[in-house]
Amino acid sequence: MKNQIEKELLNILKDIVKIDTCYPPGSSRLFSNYVKNYLKKSNLSVKSFGVNKEKINIVASNHKSSKKSLVFNSHIDTVRPIISEWKSNPYNLKIENKFSYGLGAVNCKGSAAVHLYLAKNLKKLFPNLKSNIDFTFVTDEENLGPDGTRYLRKINKINPHTLVLGAPTNNDFVIEERGVFWIEVEVFGKTSHAGEPHKGLNSIEKSSKIINSLNHNYKKILKKYNVGVHKSTINVGMINGGENVNVVPYKTKIVIDRRITHKENIKKSFSEIKKFINKIDTSAKIKFLTGTNPFKSNKSNFYLAELSKSKKLITKRKAKFLSSIGVSDGRYFADDNVNIINIGPGTGSEGHKSNEKLINKDIVDYFLILRDFISKIN
Repeated sequence: MKNQIEKELLNILKDIVKIDTCYPPGSSRLFSNYVKNYLKKSNLSVKSFGVNKEKINIVASNHKSSKKSLVFNSHIDTVRPIISEWKSNPYNLKIENKFSYGLGAVNCKGSAAVHLYLAKNLKKLFPNLKSNIDFTFVTDEENLGPDGTRYLRKINKINPHTLVLGAPTNNDFVIEERGVFWIEVEVFGKTSHAGEPHKGLNSIEKSSKIINSLNHNYKKILKKYNVGVHKSTINVGMINGGENVNVVPYKTKIVIDRRITHKENIKKSFSEIKKFINKIDTSAKIKFLTGTNPFKSNKSNFYLAELSKSKKLITKRKAKFLSSIGVSDGRYFADDNVNIINIGPGTGSEGHKSNEKLINKDIVDYFLILRDFISKIN
């Protein structure tokens, strides 16, 4: 039986790896067509929602209720491959020995294949299912999700009490993430001819003073917010200034990434960094771009407890509860009292990597874990 399940899951994975969903641009139109066709005979309500004709998200439901539901989420966009580094065609799934190689096989089309197979067979496997269940296949996660999961939440098309995000966790549980926000800082100077720089005010030099102070002084302030392995961090990730090499630059933009722990929240943290920068440069304009608060799910929650029992039953390994250095689409529900669980086949280190490799047994185990889990909560 396991061999048949593995065969069917890998056939789905082979189909969806062929579909180019790379970000940029992150088009999911062809993938959404595949999902709708695959789930045609599932007896689920399958609907598409998108900000445009290219970025389309699918919600497949076994109910028409507005009540809260159990949501299985998988993002189907991938990073763009560096073709020269791949030993085989990244869009043709290569099955060799006990492994499968292909773009997104681990992050996160392996999980998507399981969710698709489970969705198609949901009513067959659980003919008396009472739980409200949604399957979401979303785009734009590699772009921090504004047109994917965040969009579905914004237009009220999903209302989870528990959100299970298919992610490469080696079938363990990531239940804790830091928050993150991005800010843009505009620094202004005064133009002059490069031959007479003393008559101008160099905005790049002003920006460097801000950056140096953030790296040396502000980082010391952040230490008080550290919680265990979770560190409060700052990274100046982008800088753009000047229009010509022979002109003293008038304006420079820097973009900053802030990761916040459970001792912090976005509102206070943004206010803190804004005050810090304006003490250095009172004329700097500081703009909040996007962000979400941290989350931590309760290990004793019924759904997480049952899911961990299913994991132990199938894999014969005790569940591990982990923290992530990155962020997932779960962050959009950080303030909504939702149980957020990242679990799925593969390891995080394989994602975004040339010759991305999935252990075939992991994808089967993930399906068996979810099947057992649903049978217990029904």
